[in-house]
Amino acid sequence: MIRAVSFDHWGTLVDADHSNKGERLGFLGRYLPAANGEQIAQAWDRSWERFHKLLFSGLSPSTPTFLSFVLDELGIALEPDAYAQVVGYWQAAMLDAPPRLLPGVVEVLEAVRARGLRVGLISDTGVTPGSVLKERLRQTGLLPYFDHLTFSDEIGVTKTRQYPFRHTAQALGVSVADMLHVGDLPETDIRGGRAAGCRTALLLEVSDRRDGIPDADLVLEHLIDLPTALDKL
Repeated sequence: MIRAVSFDHWGTLVDADHSNKGERLGFLGRYLPAANGEQIAQAWDRSWERFHKLLFSGLSPSTPTFLSFVLDELGIALEPDAYAQVVGYWQAAMLDAPPRLLPGVVEVLEAVRARGLRVGLISDTGVTPGSVLKERLRQTGLLPYFDHLTFSDEIGVTKTRQYPFRHTAQALGVSVADMLHVGDLPETDIRGGRAAGCRTALLLEVSDRRDGIPDADLVLEHLIDLPTALDKL
């Protein structure tokens, strides 16, 4: 019996295609007069590949780690004050240009809570840390709908490991077998969730990762379909 629902953040509640890359590159460029914009952008792209390999290995690297990757690619170092300024800007950039919420997010969260289910969020973080994602949830009015928030940068591992799911289920006061996790990525949300022992729902609305369909307990074309789908479980 489903007693709790956990949601992914990027690609599930908000648009995963949103990026603050341009703003972040521009800000870093102020401190790197010896490098042109194309060089910095190429260093970012190479660093992003390194960063993602760590994420999918199960580790949760931080914003400073990513900045260090970029600087390493450029062969440039920053003074401590400048380094801290860039890290701070990169972390908070999403608040100045936030991603759009997926259609029906509020209605879905209200419907889940109306069923008496506990509600959690499990998000792997990248350049934007969990503290900033939480602030954005507060700004959008979504924060009160959640009973618990789990961010990878706060627990040290990502959803390729079992711990984020087990930790969230425990925090919600339910067995992991009684929790349904909704997300868009087969590698983390679906296979990670199944390995931990919870039920999984693959959302296709943004990422359209149909290769994950065979591994999911439930497939949703749109987030707004979740309440009806819950009635069938």
